[in-house]
Amino acid sequence: MELKLVEELERKAKRQKLLMQVHVLEGYRRNIRQAIERLEDAKSLYRSAHGCYVPSWQGETRQAYEHIAGELNAAGNKSYTVGNDLMNAITREIRRLQDQAEALR
Repeated sequence: MELKLVEELERKAKRQKLLMQVHVLEGYRRNIRQAIERLEDAKSLYRSAHGCYVPSWQGETRQAYEHIAGELNAAGNKSYTVGNDLMNAITREIRRLQDQAEALR
């Protein structure tokens, strides 16, 4: 009887630990999603400013701007891709932990 109680408590403790890990990963995933949304907002502001000011720029100013704009665009695209890849990996890990927790019910 005592052995069953100990095993039951250990099983419940393991399940709770797994569910806590899921909770932490869900929060991390939300933070990444928010960062991606902020990046999209910043890109929208950039496009708006670009349309208002850039057409009149010429010469060295225009060349410097085009260089920086290209680097920013590449960094933004890479950040978006990495963020999505990370969210997908976290989602897979959450599913794996949830499956383990469910097996301990």
